[in-house]
This record gives sequence, C-alpha cells and structure tokens, in this order.
Amino acid sequence: MPAFRFVTANQQLTLYFSVLFFSFIGFSHSFCQANEQPTPMQILTVIEPPASYINSHGELSGYATDLVLALQKQVQDHSIIQVMPESRALLTAARQPNVLLFGFSRTPEREDKYHWIMPLLRKRWIVYVRHDSQLEINNLNDLRSLDSIGVVRGDVREEWLLAQGFTNLQSSASHAQNLARLRSGRLTAIAYEPQGMQYLVKETGHQMEEFKPLLQFHSSEVWLLMSRQTSSSEVLRWQIAAEQMKLTGQQRAISLMWQQRLLIAEQIQSSIQQDLLQF
Repeated sequence: MPAFRFVTANQQLTLYFSVLFFSFIGFSHSFCQANEQPTPMQILTVIEPPASYINSHGELSGYATDLVLALQKQVQDHSIIQVMPESRALLTAARQPNVLLFGFSRTPEREDKYHWIMPLLRKRWIVYVRHDSQLEINNLNDLRSLDSIGVVRGDVREEWLLAQGFTNLQSSASHAQNLARLRSGRLTAIAYEPQGMQYLVKETGHQMEEFKPLLQFHSSEVWLLMSRQTSSSEVLRWQIAAEQMKLTGQQRAISLMWQQRLLIAEQIQSSIQQDLLQF
C-alpha cells in the first residue's frame, strides 16, 4: 500500500505553483522546439555498484542507472548509456558538448566545470584496511602516516585527497584492483564507500569480515551532470524533466524500490533523505 505524507497548506501551495511553473516552462519549451529534432546525447557512467554495474545478464543496472533511464524516458532520449573509466569520462565531458555523466560527486572544484542536472544519491567516504591491521587512526591527518592509500584514477576521492596535500596515494583503474591489492598486502588501505565495498566484496567471492573500516573521512552527493559546452536550452530541458520526476514522486518510488532490493538481496542498509538513497 502506498505511503501518504501529510503536508501543510503552505507546502500544498508551494507544490501547486511548482508544478504549474515547471509545466508552463516545459510546455513553452516543447512548443518552441516542436519542429526540431532532440539533441543526440552521449551518456557516460562508471562501474560503482550498486549505483551502476553490469548484472549477471551482461546488462547495465543499478539504482542511479534506473533514475537516469526514467529521466531519459521523460525527455524522450534514446541514447545508449556507455561505461568507461572515470578519468576518460571526465575528459570527454571537458572536451565535447552534449555529454551527460552520472556517478560523479559534486565538489567545489567541479562546480563551475559542468551543468548540474539532478542529485542521485549520497555516500560516505571510508578508509578500509585488512581485518588483521593493527593501525589506529583518529582523524584525517593521521592518514598521512600510512604507507599507501589506494584510490581510483580520476575518482573524486583521489581529487579530494590530493587537494588536501596527501602524497601517499596509489592510483589504479578500478576499485576491484584496489581491493585485490589490499588483500595481497600491496596496499595499506583503500578509500571507498560502504555500499560499494559490501557489493564488491561479495561479487569477488570474499567476506566483509576480511576487512574493517578505519575512518570516515568525508562524504559527498552524487549527481547527473552535463558538459559545460552544451546549449542552455538543452540543459534546461533535462533540468525541467528532473524536477518533474521529483514532484510527481517517481524519484522517491525508484529510491524505495532499490532500498528494499538492496536490503533483501545484498543486505545493504540505506536511508532515504529528500527522496534520495543515502548510504
């Protein structure tokens, strides 16, 4: 049975005018663009389960993937989502117009480099070590004393730690590579996130008991974003569709579905805040 939320008269009025406003803009924009073909988009993502991953059938799946697919349907976009390494995806968006990226955190350093379409999820950043590690870390500054911290090339955690002046980072192409290097003792620690760590450990046939969290050192909001060179009309078209998804409850419905799915299938705990999954 659907869960209904009671709202105040002011909230009802705000919602009414929001729907009216975005409906009017959407109608006006659609009317002006009626005789034009939609702009072909290049949509890129990275493998970061459970937000986006390749399932057992060889298909792209995930919570963030479903949100983007629903948004594509809203704007009648039929582009095929492509998977590529983070550094290459960011470089593509920096050089070309009409590129959408998802699975990337919004940071002050990235703020003016892209158009921000919609938030997808919130995640905590954790440093993990092997279960037999005797390390004791109390704060961010203590991490500087570690021999090595594994990060993914182009990942927001690499960017952020470099900006903090860390010199003990070792970059690789994927989180899976970092996990293998941590298990073999070639890395002292890795920087990752709880839901991705739990999913990756299971997929590689290991147990979470083999690792332990050492420190939560930051958090971020993951977004769908668009290359800066894209026309303002195209940016607005996607932003309007994203707002409509939220106002109609479609975004929350997808979040609820994935919250239950992850809990039952993967035992991954999450909460929903402002209609988004938070891990």
